[in-house]
Amino acid sequence: MPNSAFYGNNVRNDYARFIILGFTFVLILGILTVAGFFVDRLLGTLPLFLLVGLGVGFAGGLYYMYVALQNLDGG
Repeated sequence: MPNSAFYGNNVRNDYARFIILGFTFVLILGILTVAGFFVDRLLGTLPLFLLVGLGVGFAGGLYYMYVALQNLDGG
Protein backbone atom coordinates (compact mmCIF):
# COMPACT_ATOMS: atom_id res chain seq x y z
CA MET A 1 0.00 0.00 0.00
CA PRO A 2 1.49 3.37 -0.98
CA ASN A 3 2.30 5.87 1.69
CA SER A 4 -0.64 8.30 1.45
CA ALA A 5 1.20 10.97 3.42
CA PHE A 6 3.90 11.07 0.74
CA TYR A 7 1.70 10.78 -2.37
CA GLY A 8 -1.41 12.60 -1.16
CA ASN A 9 -0.20 16.18 -1.51
CA ASN A 10 1.35 15.65 -4.95
CA VAL A 11 -1.88 14.23 -6.36
CA ARG A 12 -3.94 17.09 -4.93
CA ASN A 13 -1.50 19.66 -6.26
CA ASP A 14 -1.60 18.06 -9.71
CA TYR A 15 -5.41 18.07 -9.72
CA ALA A 16 -5.43 21.72 -8.71
CA ARG A 17 -2.96 22.61 -11.45
CA PHE A 18 -5.01 20.84 -14.11
CA ILE A 19 -8.26 22.42 -12.92
CA ILE A 20 -6.67 25.86 -13.05
CA LEU A 21 -5.29 25.04 -16.50
CA GLY A 22 -8.77 24.10 -17.73
CA PHE A 23 -10.38 27.22 -16.29
CA THR A 24 -7.68 29.38 -17.84
CA PHE A 25 -8.27 27.77 -21.24
CA VAL A 26 -12.01 28.47 -21.01
CA LEU A 27 -11.33 32.02 -19.80
CA ILE A 28 -8.99 32.81 -22.71
CA LEU A 29 -11.47 31.33 -25.18
CA GLY A 30 -14.42 33.15 -23.63
CA ILE A 31 -12.80 36.57 -23.35
CA LEU A 32 -11.63 36.62 -26.96
CA THR A 33 -14.96 35.31 -28.25
CA VAL A 34 -16.93 37.94 -26.32
CA ALA A 35 -14.50 40.63 -27.48
CA GLY A 36 -15.08 39.52 -31.07
CA PHE A 37 -18.83 39.66 -30.51
CA PHE A 38 -18.64 43.25 -29.23
CA VAL A 39 -16.40 44.32 -32.11
CA ASP A 40 -19.00 42.83 -34.46
CA ARG A 41 -21.76 44.76 -32.73
CA LEU A 42 -19.82 48.00 -33.16
CA LEU A 43 -19.00 47.41 -36.82
CA GLY A 44 -22.18 45.62 -37.83
CA THR A 45 -20.41 42.53 -39.16
CA LEU A 46 -21.95 40.02 -36.76
CA PRO A 47 -20.40 36.64 -37.48
CA LEU A 48 -16.98 37.80 -38.72
CA PHE A 49 -15.08 38.92 -35.61
CA LEU A 50 -17.00 36.52 -33.39
CA LEU A 51 -15.55 33.63 -35.39
CA VAL A 52 -12.12 35.27 -35.52
CA GLY A 53 -12.20 35.74 -31.74
CA LEU A 54 -13.29 32.14 -31.30
CA GLY A 55 -10.46 30.85 -33.50
CA VAL A 56 -7.80 33.06 -31.95
CA GLY A 57 -9.06 32.24 -28.46
CA PHE A 58 -8.93 28.52 -29.17
CA ALA A 59 -5.41 28.76 -30.63
CA GLY A 60 -4.26 30.99 -27.78
CA GLY A 61 -5.74 28.62 -25.20
CA LEU A 62 -4.02 25.64 -26.78
CA TYR A 63 -0.72 27.51 -26.88
CA TYR A 64 -1.11 28.48 -23.22
CA MET A 65 -1.83 24.86 -22.31
CA TYR A 66 1.21 23.68 -24.27
CA VAL A 67 3.54 26.14 -22.55
CA ALA A 68 2.06 25.47 -19.10
CA LEU A 69 2.37 21.70 -19.50
CA GLN A 70 5.96 22.04 -20.71
CA ASN A 71 6.80 24.11 -17.61
CA LEU A 72 4.94 21.67 -15.38
CA ASP A 73 7.11 18.82 -16.61
CA GLY A 74 10.27 20.79 -15.95
CA GLY A 75 11.29 21.71 -19.44
